[in-house]
Amino acid sequence: MIIRQKGDVIELKGSLDANQWLALKSVVSLLLKQHPSGVVIDGSGLTDISEAGAFMFIEAAEYIQSLNARVFLAALSDEILEEIRKVPGIRSQLPLASSIEEARASLAVGDSDAVYDAVRKPAVLVPLLGAWRNAVDYAATHAGKKAEIHLLYVIEVPRSQPLGVPLPEQEHAATEALSEAERMLKRRGITTRRMITRARIGIEGAGKFAADTRPRLVIAAYAKDNLQMDTEGQDVIATLAGEARGDVAVYIVNAPSERAGESKLPCKPVILVPLIGAWVNAVEFAMAQASAAKKEIHLLYVIQVPRVQPLDVETPEKDREADETLAEAERMLRRSGITVSKSTTRARDIMEGAGRFAADTRPELVTVAYYREDLIERGARFSVVTTLCHEAPCDVLLFCAAPE
Repeated sequence: MIIRQKGDVIELKGSLDANQWLALKSVVSLLLKQHPSGVVIDGSGLTDISEAGAFMFIEAAEYIQSLNARVFLAALSDEILEEIRKVPGIRSQLPLASSIEEARASLAVGDSDAVYDAVRKPAVLVPLLGAWRNAVDYAATHAGKKAEIHLLYVIEVPRSQPLGVPLPEQEHAATEALSEAERMLKRRGITTRRMITRARIGIEGAGKFAADTRPRLVIAAYAKDNLQMDTEGQDVIATLAGEARGDVAVYIVNAPSERAGESKLPCKPVILVPLIGAWVNAVEFAMAQASAAKKEIHLLYVIQVPRVQPLDVETPEKDREADETLAEAERMLRRSGITVSKSTTRARDIMEGAGRFAADTRPELVTVAYYREDLIERGARFSVVTTLCHEAPCDVLLFCAAPE
């Protein structure tokens, strides 16, 4: 077999009757240094292949995976492919492209390896998953001129195929979504960067990317109806809160209800902040949102009353704590010139009380915050996703604060 380099392509010609991986490895290594985005191995010139020759591709696949490199084997004839696929395990390891053009198109889309350079500003990462347009809009408010927004598209690759395999339809969708998100931010003068990674499951890819790149803030958004489902809701929050090193904000977007008989009264231009969990972070996050949109913030303290006592039982210590906490939160907001109102309510369960209050007052957004270690516990996540989202007729923001 003859091995020849031509630009970013390695051409294989002739008969592959022995394992020639050592010779091919040296060329692949050299070419990857010259073309870090990836290279193509053109197998169209192979005339035949032996069993020993087919094992060369096992070693090639293992080497490619060890480097996390993008190397495509392209334009193999059906006869050659049939012989290669007789080698156990090779089909799921080797990134195959039907042509050099398809391989180059996939490389042109890019991958995460090209974006780990030094970041000029603090980063806000927005995975283009779920209701990502809402996430982009919210991120613009919180990035401003002080941070740049990293737009991330996760290409989901079936487990039956290698991660680097060309997926033209998904790669085209990635380009379209990234371009649309970039246009949304361009008119606001925000610095953006486009990024792509690959994973078996979208949210897992976003979580790993956040763990590797360490953005200051991750903002994701999903439709409420989706996150009320137990498995997806738990996975999204648990994965992002567990993987990202910085803060995480998950917006749970309320779609207009079409269920018969359900109230369609408009929500008020108010952001409700129940003072629970890491409420200081919730107040700060809501402050940025309210300042940009010129909305009022409504502070709520829920006094929890044991079930063995009547709801209207006198609780002087809890009442005093409620007044002090509300006053402290109000001082934080008054400095920003935001209109603030305060309320207390009583309930057996704090989250249920917040949800019922939201249902009665109909704010546009409810913002709650917890520290990450609290949200790793399933009960807290379940309470927010099911109780609060079910009761509140509006968007809900769950802020996952990084450890102090």
